[in-house]
Amino acid sequence: MTENPTADSPFGTVSPHDPFQAAKASALKAAEELRAAAAQKASEFRNAAEARAQQLRSTAEQKASDIKEKAGEFADNTFSEARERYADLRAEAEKFAREKPLQALLTAFGVGFVVGAILRR
Repeated sequence: MTENPTADSPFGTVSPHDPFQAAKASALKAAEELRAAAAQKASEFRNAAEARAQQLRSTAEQKASDIKEKAGEFADNTFSEARERYADLRAEAEKFAREKPLQALLTAFGVGFVVGAILRR
């Protein structure tokens, strides 16, 4: 038997009538094709996962921006309401102090005395 090298065999020489060597070469070729297909699918999966991650990141950033904006508006509204209530309360206190100065003075003294007693403890 003479051995003739063929281009299909990674092992160099293959006997034209050797079924084991032909099957082995065929299996190696199929394995290489399978490996290439698996690498391609892995690359496609990685690209799809990266695209989905970017989409989720973008959505999360948008939601965070919306929440931050709403929180800022809420804080501004709350601060405005507190300022208005303080102005109303101050106006009432001034009115009360002008109408009944002695009662206002005694009330301020009593509140100061109670607060001082609490802070001493």
